[in-house]
Amino acid sequence: MAKIERLNWDSDFFGYEVGRLDLINSDEFNVEKFISESSSFKLVYILSKKTIPYEFITLVDRKIIYRKDDISNVGYNSFKNRLISFDENLHDKKQLIELALASGIYSRYNIDSNFNNNEYTKLYTRWILNSINKEIAFEVLIALENKQILGFITIGKINSDLADIGLIAVHPDARGRGIGTELINSAIEMAKSKNFKRIQVVTQSENIPACNLYQKANFKEIDITNIYHYWNL
Repeated sequence: MAKIERLNWDSDFFGYEVGRLDLINSDEFNVEKFISESSSFKLVYILSKKTIPYEFITLVDRKIIYRKDDISNVGYNSFKNRLISFDENLHDKKQLIELALASGIYSRYNIDSNFNNNEYTKLYTRWILNSINKEIAFEVLIALENKQILGFITIGKINSDLADIGLIAVHPDARGRGIGTELINSAIEMAKSKNFKRIQVVTQSENIPACNLYQKANFKEIDITNIYHYWNL
């Protein structure tokens, strides 16, 4: 079995020891070794392709990666004036943060009740703020109407070939108007304009609306990973 790796960023951000055990390329889960190694962590993420049938760990996510290859020939002609780059000097950052929190309702950080120190709110707030300041995204697009942010999407970079959709959400009152599709199409065009050849997005299998949106946009499912949480409480 692989060794549990300390996650420095997570540990520092949450204020307690967080580790990760990557079993994606291994079939072995040694319970005794795991219990021994995990004693120095409060939380351990376990990533596996297979089911791990132990009650002391909890399946909190089935992470799906969707990818769209060869976007160089993709074209969309239906851009609308309401889709613009977010500017914190012009637009309401509070609205954007609220939408960012809504974007992660299926997140393991939201559904795992052992997180009891506002970890989810802190994490997703940091995520959108770091996207605005371009630490983890090169663009934040918003759908704007009468000064109301109806939806948003963040676009980042995995490598020189592959762009990444980070966060996406549509305001509940604006759903059913095609804004989600418009945001996805605009992200693809933005990636294409910056010479990326492919674009991907990570979501949860339980997030059926998001999965349907990506499939509708002809993204292909390329990977599924089970994520478990072990709490040393």
